[in-house]
Amino acid sequence: MNWQRAGDLGLWSSLALFVIIESGARSDPYWMQAIFLAVLAAAVLLRRSWPIIGLSLVIATQVVIIAVSLDTTNGVQIALIPAISALSYLSGRRETQLRHFVLMASGELVGLLVLAFLFHPEVSAGEVILNWLVILLLSLLLVVMPWLIGRYRAQQALLASAGWDRAERIERQHRLEIDQERLRERSRIAEDMHDSVGHELSLIALRAAALEVDTDLPERHRRAATELREAAATATERLGEIIGVLRDGDAEAPVIPSQETVGELVDRAAASGLAVRLVQEFSGELSPMVDRAIHRVVQESLTNASKHAPGAEVTVTVSYLDDHVLVRIVDTGATRPLPTAIPSTGRGLAGLTERVRLVGGTLTARPRATDGGGFEVSARIPRTGGRPEPEVPAESATADERATVRRNARRGLITVIAAPVLLGGVVGVVALGYYLLVGYNSILRPSEYEQVRLGQSVAEVEALLPAMQMLDAPSDRLPAADSWSCHYYRPDAPFSTNYAYRLCFADGVLVAKDVVQTGSVEPTEEGTPR
Repeated sequence: MNWQRAGDLGLWSSLALFVIIESGARSDPYWMQAIFLAVLAAAVLLRRSWPIIGLSLVIATQVVIIAVSLDTTNGVQIALIPAISALSYLSGRRETQLRHFVLMASGELVGLLVLAFLFHPEVSAGEVILNWLVILLLSLLLVVMPWLIGRYRAQQALLASAGWDRAERIERQHRLEIDQERLRERSRIAEDMHDSVGHELSLIALRAAALEVDTDLPERHRRAATELREAAATATERLGEIIGVLRDGDAEAPVIPSQETVGELVDRAAASGLAVRLVQEFSGELSPMVDRAIHRVVQESLTNASKHAPGAEVTVTVSYLDDHVLVRIVDTGATRPLPTAIPSTGRGLAGLTERVRLVGGTLTARPRATDGGGFEVSARIPRTGGRPEPEVPAESATADERATVRRNARRGLITVIAAPVLLGGVVGVVALGYYLLVGYNSILRPSEYEQVRLGQSVAEVEALLPAMQMLDAPSDRLPAADSWSCHYYRPDAPFSTNYAYRLCFADGVLVAKDVVQTGSVEPTEEGTPR
């Protein structure tokens, strides 16, 4: 909490510094400075709980200043402009409801237009509207754009924290399940090795027992045979204990013969009703690990085909190449509907991938895009086994999705910037078009100006006057009596001259006729400004 208050104080001090510097330079009264500082303090305190209200206080204060100072020689205080932009950004970070911001901004702009008409009834409606359009254009740059950038930053912060944690937890849980399946596969490998090594140890014990009872051997050789038999039995027992620890406690005892060949596995699957055939190309000796890996790949593939592709025809192809064995299990796709939806977790294929990787091979499993569809599992394994390939961490799908959403968010930021720029361009074109329209319809040619005489009636003079008056009239260049009604006209097209004509009426007649300087350079045309 203390850090928050320190941050509030720092923000208020930074924004108040602009007010103090400008008010000192303008010699504004102290009460005006106090009001500005109090408004800034209230806005800073409200920026967390009620950001729109805090922002509207500062904008409303600036609106009153602009409305009062419009078309006067006092100038407009601009020290609150940095505060408006900063609070707009902070408001966008906390208040992301576009509706609230639009209502607030629209209300402030409409209020500015109404106050300008109320405070300055002597100013022409066209000039008030033109000034309002210019302020609207500046508001897009100083208010709307900071708010939209703040809103983008708020959405980006939510993107980084909300939803992704849960998605990542789900993904981690899925990865743990796959890792558990890989561990089970390693346990099955250990069981296979137990069966193979146990069988060899049993043969050693059997041969040692035969030597133990052979009367042709010396006594010391028979004792050595006895020790050999006991050692083989002990090794078999300890191997069983180790495998018993590694065995999955939830797994059922195996009912499949440990030395079953691929051909026997295919025959057993065909006997159970699966339309499967085996194609063996050549043959050769394989290491026990490779033989069991091939058996495991075929076994899992046939199980998946029976579950997910009822009625499919399955072809098992085992090709013995020079250095590798290629195993392909291809099914033609389901020909009968599944009785119930069978979800696929992918853990079985994860286990197969681990089994093949541990003997130095690779496994791919994918739907078939041709030949009527179906599914294909393919494993390529060195005939003598090999060192496993190093594990490559799988890419996070959540991270990929997060990157995609962030790219979309960046595109949203471009839109956030482009929208006010485009809207500002439209407003600027409208304001310029309106200025040119009025400018070309407020031209009083020098020859027509010369025809105007003091003392003429309003009706006589209006017969020579254009339809409109100029918008940016230099009304503060020459004094005028309170009872006068002064009109200003251009001698030529906008941006082409640096002076204007002033005609003042009182009691229905023309009482003043002047040439007024409109810029910092004195005109060289006829007439000398006064």
